[in-house]
Amino acid sequence: MAMVRRAQTNTVSTPPTLPPQQATPLLRRQIERMDDLQRLRYNDPKIDAWQSTTLAILEAAFGCPNGEDHSNTTQFKLSGFGSYSYVGMPEQEHQDDYRRSLNERKPLLDAFIEQLNDLAPPAARAAPDQYGFHPEIESVSGQLFRDGHYNQAALAAYIRVIEEVKRKSGIADDGDSLMNRAFGCDKQTPVIQFNTLQTDAERDEQRGLMFLFKGIVGLRNSKAHSNTLFNDPHRAHEYLALASLLLRLLEIAKVNSAP
Repeated sequence: MAMVRRAQTNTVSTPPTLPPQQATPLLRRQIERMDDLQRLRYNDPKIDAWQSTTLAILEAAFGCPNGEDHSNTTQFKLSGFGSYSYVGMPEQEHQDDYRRSLNERKPLLDAFIEQLNDLAPPAARAAPDQYGFHPEIESVSGQLFRDGHYNQAALAAYIRVIEEVKRKSGIADDGDSLMNRAFGCDKQTPVIQFNTLQTDAERDEQRGLMFLFKGIVGLRNSKAHSNTLFNDPHRAHEYLALASLLLRLLEIAKVNSAP
């Protein structure tokens, strides 16, 4: 007996392509258009256009887990009005059913916007005077971050921190060698010095900050091989905040002559 080959389903997930701060205003615009839709006849072509646009926004905002529609996208589809299912229904009932479907869809879209707001990175929700990246990090990474390109934003920030260590110290090395020579305080005077180094606590602080800068090197190298650390907006914001902190510490550090 011939074996029947079972069709393989696509299980590859498609991640969101619109960050929450971009998807939210687009969905609000679609909600605002619903007032005009209420006045249209149930089979007006503008209704299909609105629905197609809304579905495209939802797919871009929530992605396709395991190659299938996100549950929000599916819920929106199922709540829609389908005239093909109502053959023989009187015109007024068609119209009433269409308006009911619109009334069901508005709270759904409101709920989806609330979910996206919960997912938005802190910088997208905070007032401008609450927190700002260091100007150099803002310059190289700010727009990338706001556009949802978290990997590229993190990489650009780490490269900028490492460049600034090289510039401030005058050391041309890279990686751990650069950080050891720039910040190391064991049996040497660090080129970049954060305190007087007169006590064990101050020497511990110097070493701790050196390891933070060395961590930036490790994160930069990880970025070249894996995206998993950088694909979350909250985590990306915190990584950029760390890069901002390190640049601000460099600004106040004492610089000694390189050995």
